[in-house]
Amino acid sequence: MTVEYIVLGVLLVVMGAVQTWLRHGPGGKALRAEQEALAQRRAPIDAAAKAEKRGQKVWTSWTAILGLLSMALGVVLLVLGVLGR
Repeated sequence: MTVEYIVLGVLLVVMGAVQTWLRHGPGGKALRAEQEALAQRRAPIDAAAKAEKRGQKVWTSWTAILGLLSMALGVVLLVLGVLGR
């Protein structure tokens, strides 16, 4: 089962790196700036928009963790695969 651990570990590390790069790289920063500019143009904010904005903050903070989490799990799988467990 060590080969499967190594393959899955590499896959998780690569996917986590791509997700982190897409979120924090130049494309992600440009997209966030564009969304913030659009939100500023939609100014007066009513109660529904405030609730939606709060929900988006929760979602983006959760997805920010996923890249690092998948890379950490990938490293654990790689170590287990190399150790033969």
